[in-house]
Amino acid sequence: MGIKFDGTNVKNGSKVVANMKRPDELKDGSSSGGKTLGNIKRRDEIKDGSSSGGKTLCNVKDGKNIRDGSSSGGRPLIKISDAAKQIGTSSTGPSTALVWWFFAK
Repeated sequence: MGIKFDGTNVKNGSKVVANMKRPDELKDGSSSGGKTLGNIKRRDEIKDGSSSGGKTLCNVKDGKNIRDGSSSGGRPLIKISDAAKQIGTSSTGPSTALVWWFFAK
């Protein structure tokens, strides 16, 4: 079946594998109390874990590409629109990059 992101839940088939019940954190499983996989506490940077000081995994500073690391000049990994297609969403914001990083990369 594949990963689908509806803006709140990340599903693999009918099973919820992660959620974004808080708009800036991706949590494991269906509970808002699950382990935090990553966050977007800085508007355009995807961070590891729950801290805004965590390691920057990727960024969407140019709004068109998901780029490696924290620099707007970082290596492009994928176009944000292509990442959205891979995870079954129409959203092309930082939440798409966060879900893509953990479930479709």
